Amino acid sequence: MNYNNDYQIVLGLVLALMIFGVALELRFIAFKAVLQRPVAAMSGLIGQVIILPWMTLLITLMLDLPAGIELGMLLVAASPGGNLSNIITHLGKGNTALSVSMTAVSSLFAIITLPLNFTLTANLNPVTHAMISGSGELRIDSLMIIKSMIVLLLVPLLLGMILGNFFTKFAHKITPFFKRISSFAFLVFLIVAVGGNWKIFLENLGFVFIIVVFHNLIALIIGNLIARLFRQNESNKRAITIEVGMQNSGLALGLILTQFQAEPNMALVAAFWGIWHIISGLILVMYWKNHPPVEGN
Repeated sequence: MNYNNDYQIVLGLVLALMIFGVALELRFIAFKAVLQRPVAAMSGLIGQVIILPWMTLLITLMLDLPAGIELGMLLVAASPGGNLSNIITHLGKGNTALSVSMTAVSSLFAIITLPLNFTLTANLNPVTHAMISGSGELRIDSLMIIKSMIVLLLVPLLLGMILGNFFTKFAHKITPFFKRISSFAFLVFLIVAVGGNWKIFLENLGFVFIIVVFHNLIALIIGNLIARLFRQNESNKRAITIEVGMQNSGLALGLILTQFQAEPNMALVAAFWGIWHIISGLILVMYWKNHPPVEGN
């Protein structure tokens, strides 16, 4: 894959800006809300942080896929909730406050859960283990992943939350700017990256895309089933379904480019996830708009 250190620096800055922009709207009350409705929030987090990564491991063990694709699937599954999940939940008439709470908690704890889940699952899969072992093509350095998580996720998340909670008026003024500029910068980065690797994307479009669609469908089903298991009402069920089904693939892509030598198949999985989970989320929104939540359901 055509990639150099300049890409790494630019993507790191863009991701930090995106997370900072989202964090400006995260309030400490979101964490308090988790304590106020622990069953709803914890059921979603169980689905996202425990069931999805380990179900993905089982899927990769059953399927005979290239090691890079399986490694990409495991990394995406270990990632926290995606930033767009709150918007999709709102559009789908789900419990937006619950979605924000789960995003905030999963993002904050991702510095522990992502390296832990990814390292364990990747080493338990013989195919991916061979790829990341001492004699393999890649090597998992958990400490370096944690350092990257601090730079890419934790620092901008905490800075954004501090500014948003203690300097609220100023945060309100700059939030639209940061959202627009970071989203535009990420779009430009993707266009440049895809343009520089157009042949690779075209050659793998069908196969990898099908895998990503299947994987995303499994994630959405896990979210829906865990919400049903914990007897959540319809609006909570929608929030949990979306939260488990929309991973922070941008963060996963950043880690792939900074820690895994821009491994092509891993990058393709993360890139296609970033596109498809938006489409699948909007498909659910269109369906849900014709089936509004019923009070007491």
